[in-house]
Formats: sequence, structure tokens, C-alpha cells
Amino acid sequence: MLIDYFINKPQHKVSELSHQMDLQDELKRQHHQAFNYRLKRFAVSKVGIVSAFTAGMGYEALNDPQPKSSKLKQIGRFSWLLRLL
Repeated sequence: MLIDYFINKPQHKVSELSHQMDLQDELKRQHHQAFNYRLKRFAVSKVGIVSAFTAGMGYEALNDPQPKSSKLKQIGRFSWLLRLL
């Protein structure tokens, strides 16, 4: 009875908690893997390419040291590529 109370029951609880932690770690790993997969799929898709190009074009236009009219010219210069995508 004492052996059961002091050794077996706590060991059962420890193994149960260990199993739960392993399940949580596996779920986190699967979630992380699925997120990376979706991120790669989005980056390669047409929408991902267009949005990356648009963001890069806007960033370049905003960081251009020339006046604002040149920003509009730069955006207009690449608009054909945006329509193509």
C-alpha cells in the first residue's frame, strides 16, 4: 500500500504529464511546419509575387531622393509589369 501510494501513483502522474507535454510539442511542431508550408506557397504564388513586387516598388518610390513627380514616373514605368503579373 505504501509503495503504491508513494511510488506508483506519482510515477503514473509524471508519465501522464510527460505524455501531454509530448503531444503539445508535436502539435506545435506540426503547426509550425504547416505555417512554413503556407508561407512558401504564398511566396511562390502569383498573388505573393505581385504583392512583393508592389511593396518593393512602393518602398523604392518612397526612398527616392528626387521630387514626388519622379515617384509617380517610377510607378508608371513599372505599371506594365504589374498588369502583366
